[in-house]
Amino acid sequence: MGEQIVVLDEGKMLTKIHELPNQFEAAWTNLWTKELALSGQKITHVLIVGMGGSGIAGQLAQELYAQNSALPISLWANYQLPSWVTPETLLVAVSYSGDTEEVLDAVKSGLEKKMPIVAITNGGKLEKLATDSKFPVVKINYDSPPRAAVGWLYGSLLALLAKLNVINLTEKQYFSALEELKKTVKQNVFPAKAEDLAITLNNKVPVIFASAPLATVAKRWVTQLSENSKTTALAQAFPELCHNFLTGLDFAIPEKITVLCLKSQYSFSRNVAREKIVQNWFTKKNIPFSPLTMQSASPLAEQWLFLYFGDLLSYYLAGVYGVDPNPIEAVTFFKDELGKI
Repeated sequence: MGEQIVVLDEGKMLTKIHELPNQFEAAWTNLWTKELALSGQKITHVLIVGMGGSGIAGQLAQELYAQNSALPISLWANYQLPSWVTPETLLVAVSYSGDTEEVLDAVKSGLEKKMPIVAITNGGKLEKLATDSKFPVVKINYDSPPRAAVGWLYGSLLALLAKLNVINLTEKQYFSALEELKKTVKQNVFPAKAEDLAITLNNKVPVIFASAPLATVAKRWVTQLSENSKTTALAQAFPELCHNFLTGLDFAIPEKITVLCLKSQYSFSRNVAREKIVQNWFTKKNIPFSPLTMQSASPLAEQWLFLYFGDLLSYYLAGVYGVDPNPIEAVTFFKDELGKI
C-alpha cells in the first residue's frame, strides 16, 4: 500500500476498491448457479438501461463484446425508451439503489410495451416494481456507493449476458481474468504507482485518451476523478479525437493539461498508429503525454486491471487535494432538489 499520501477516508473507499476481485467473484457465483426465468419470448435485441455508476456496467459490456455478440447490444441513459424497441427486445435495467428515476421510468415504458425485463439492483423501488410486475431480479448483496460496486454490477451483467448466450464468455474465461486481477491486487504494486501519478496530476486537468476496448474505461476514470477526487477530467476516444479534439489546443492552457493514454494490447492496428502520431503532436505542443499499459492475457483482464488502477488513482488524487472521496455533495443536492419537483 502506498505511503506518500494520507487520505481522509471516512467511508472506507480504499477497502471497497481493493475488494473489486471479491465483487466480481461473488457476482458471477451469485447468478451462475441460479435459474433465471424470463418471459419465454423470443429475444432479438438487448437494451441495457442505466445511469452513472450503474450505467457504466452496460457501457463496459457493450464495448468489449458488441463486435462479436450473438445479438445487438444497445444502451439507454434517459427517460422512456427509444422508438425502435419491440416485445422481442430484452430490457436489462441496472440501478444499484433501485431508485434511479430515469431507469424506473424506462422500465414502466418497457412494461407498457410488453418487453421482457431483468433488473440488476440492490433493492429500492425497482425491486418492488419487479416483484409486483413479476419480472426477474438479480440482487446485489453489497453495501457501498454505486460507483464502488462496479464489480458486482458489471460482473452480474456479464454473467446474465453469458447465461443468455448473448456474449461469448465462458466461466473459465471469466475466472481466468479474475485470477489476473486477484494476483495484481495481492502483489500490491499498483497503489504506489497510482500515488506517484496522482502527485503529478496536482492542479492539472487530466485528459484520458483510449481506443476500444478501453474507451469506456477512460470514461470510468473521468467519473471516478469527478466523484472521488472532486476534480475535472475529460475523456476522448480514438479514432474520433483525431478528427476534432486536436484542433482545440491552440487556445488551451497547456500548463493545466496532462494527457493519460490508456494503451490496449488489443486495439485495432490503425488506432495504435494514431496513438503514436498523437503523442508526437502533444510533444510538439509541450503538453505532457503519458502512455499507460498493462500486461494481460485477455481483453477482459486488461479492462479490469485498468478499472482497478483508475479507481486507485482517483482515491489518491483525493488525498492530494485534501478531500474525502466518499461524499458527493453536488449529486446529493441535485437529487434532493429534483425530488421536490
